[in-house]
Amino acid sequence: METFPNAEPKSAGEIAASEHARRSVEEARAGAEELATRGGEAVRSSAARARESITHTTDQAAQYVQAQPLKSLLMAAATGAAIALLAGLFGKQHRHH
Repeated sequence: METFPNAEPKSAGEIAASEHARRSVEEARAGAEELATRGGEAVRSSAARARESITHTTDQAAQYVQAQPLKSLLMAAATGAAIALLAGLFGKQHRHH
């Protein structure tokens, strides 16, 4: 224990309170570390599931395009036209305000 010049000695109650506070801080730090570890694991697990889902969806889309190339092309063209139309409408609204 560190002592300071001209400091009064601590009572037993002060020593016990100081030790209790030190243990409480250590327990809080350990709890925070555990929470951070579990949070990191949860994020990694969610990211892995998202990658698997994206890969599965991409594979399904590729299979559909191979099986239905003309239909896929028409759907892509219609989607592009709809996006262009919406972008044009929102652009006009934005310029008027």
